[in-house]
Amino acid sequence: MKSVLVTGGSGGIGSAICREFASHGYFVGVHYNKNEQSASALAKEIGGVAVGFDLTDATATKTAIDGFIKRAGGIDVLVNCAGVAQKIQPLIDTSEKEFDEVFFANVKGVFLTCKQVIPYMLAKGGNIVNISSMWGVVGASCESVYSASKAAVIAFTKSLSKEYASANIKVNAVAPGLIETKMNACLSKEDKLLAVQEIPLSRIGTPQEVAKCVYFLCENGFITGECINVTGGQI
Repeated sequence: MKSVLVTGGSGGIGSAICREFASHGYFVGVHYNKNEQSASALAKEIGGVAVGFDLTDATATKTAIDGFIKRAGGIDVLVNCAGVAQKIQPLIDTSEKEFDEVFFANVKGVFLTCKQVIPYMLAKGGNIVNISSMWGVVGASCESVYSASKAAVIAFTKSLSKEYASANIKVNAVAPGLIETKMNACLSKEDKLLAVQEIPLSRIGTPQEVAKCVYFLCENGFITGECINVTGGQI
C-alpha cells in the first residue's frame, strides 16, 4: 500500500487532501500540531493515523516522521499543507515576531519535513507537493510577509525539483486562490462578493478541487518543478 503524509491534515484543505488520497487506497498520515481531536477523528474515518508534531521543531519533526514511515513501511508522497496566515495590515505595522511566526510555519516547516523525508525517497523515488498561495505568485497588498513566505515555498519547490530529479523525486507546488476554508472565515459577506468579482469562474473554490490537483500531480510522472494555480482563472 502506498503512503502519504499530509501536514496540516486536520485543516480545511489538508483534510480534503487526506480524503482524496485515502479514496485511492493510500495509507494516510494526518499531521496536526494542536488539533489532535480533529486529526484523530479524520484518521479513524479514512483508516489512517494521526501524527502530531511541531513543524518548526527539527527534533520533533524527525521523531514523528521516522515513526510514521516505520509504521507505514515507507513513504511515497509528502504534502506540505500546514501554514499560517498573516494579519492583514501594512508592513510598518507588522512586528518582527509576526514575521518570524509566518516564516517559521510556512517556510521552515517545509524545509524540515522535506529534509527528513527525502532520504527515504532516494532509493525508489516519490512525490512532494508544497501548498503555496496565489499571493506567493503575484503578491498581496497588506500581506507582504505572508506573500513572501509563499513565494519562498515556490522557489524552494523549483530548486528541490532540479536537485532530486535524478532520483525520480518529483517536487511541485499548488497555489490556491480564494478557497472556502476557516482561514477565510474572517471575510465578511461583502468582502467575499467583492473577491468573487475578480474570479473569472465567478465563485469561490472548494478544498476538494485543490485536493484533486494535488493528487493529479502525484500520479503524473513527467511533471516536476511546476506551480499549478488553482484560482478559478484569477491568476
